[in-house]
Amino acid sequence: MSRNWGTLVMYTLITLAIFYVGYQMVTNPSSFLSSIIMMIGIAVLVYGAIYFLFLRNRVRAGAGRNSNEMKKYKQAVKQSKQKYKSPAPVKSKAKPAPKFSSNTKQTKAKRKNAPNLRVIEGNKSKGKNRASF
Repeated sequence: MSRNWGTLVMYTLITLAIFYVGYQMVTNPSSFLSSIIMMIGIAVLVYGAIYFLFLRNRVRAGAGRNSNEMKKYKQAVKQSKQKYKSPAPVKSKAKPAPKFSSNTKQTKAKRKNAPNLRVIEGNKSKGKNRASF
């Protein structure tokens, strides 16, 4: 019940404010414009004071906390670009390279950076008996 009462009061205040703004625009437009500019200026000053006193330190602390993560992210991006960078095709007027037939063996290039994998010893005696139904 109190929720409906609060909503009713809020709508009433908003309606009265709209009527007052309309009345000021019709009766005294110069005073209305100067009061609007003054309200905007005060709102900017209040927001600026709140930002510089409270929010600025919080933003800096958040940036400092994530700077280490950002460095790691940038390093990962750099490594990824180096890994997947393909050399630009060079156009030459010489004869094109011969096509490989399916019979010839192609040698695979070894990976420069092998993945860092480690075998974890576990209980191997608990294997499933696949022969049982």
